[in-house]
Amino acid sequence: MRIFILACALFAPAAHAATCTATSGVTRNSLLELYTSEGCSSCPPADRWLSHLSPNSGVVPLAFHVDYWDKLGWRDPFGQAAFSQRQRSRNRGLGWVYTPQVMLDGADHRNWQRNRTLQLKPTPAQVNLSLTLVQSHKSIDAQVDSRFNSSAGDNNAQLFLALYENRLSSKVVAGENARRTLNHDYVVRELVGPLEPRSRHCFTLQAGWKAADLGVAAFLLDAQGKTLQALAQPACP
Repeated sequence: MRIFILACALFAPAAHAATCTATSGVTRNSLLELYTSEGCSSCPPADRWLSHLSPNSGVVPLAFHVDYWDKLGWRDPFGQAAFSQRQRSRNRGLGWVYTPQVMLDGADHRNWQRNRTLQLKPTPAQVNLSLTLVQSHKSIDAQVDSRFNSSAGDNNAQLFLALYENRLSSKVVAGENARRTLNHDYVVRELVGPLEPRSRHCFTLQAGWKAADLGVAAFLLDAQGKTLQALAQPACP
């Protein structure tokens, strides 16, 4: 039986709504998390690296802007305290946090600068994801169906949904990056979860978000926080 969590009112597609679907393949996609900040002078190279990852790299990239650099004179407009807390939670084994930090499938990945093109060994997928978006000018309704290849992990798996935006730009006037224009992609605007492996959530679009540059990422983690499967779907055309 399929179970859905409704995070908004029951969705009735409007006549002008667009629908698109992405489905994972026979191999596992990796989740790549960049923890970054516009207040950090060493972060722009990591932002550029993330933006130029190959679409065939086998990863779902997401940029989480933290807020603990804001006290140094520049408030990152994309930073959220919840993302700072997420970084601390994901780094329990490390014991401290830093930026820019790249995490690959929940593990600290410090040699990202040496790998302009990630070359990951293909791993058979334990679970297949299907992500369907129904998009209007006010919202994106995301529905995920998870199909496990075995019963193992089904009960402990947790689903997360991230609404992200590409082609963002800021003119920084204070702090370590003063007088620089910074560009960003895969910036997480909203993160929801943990959810049941088969769930549905409605994202309400905020003023200033560019609908054509939005997308939704779905990733399923096991009890240890490791990636079972990840998938992304850009905004519907």
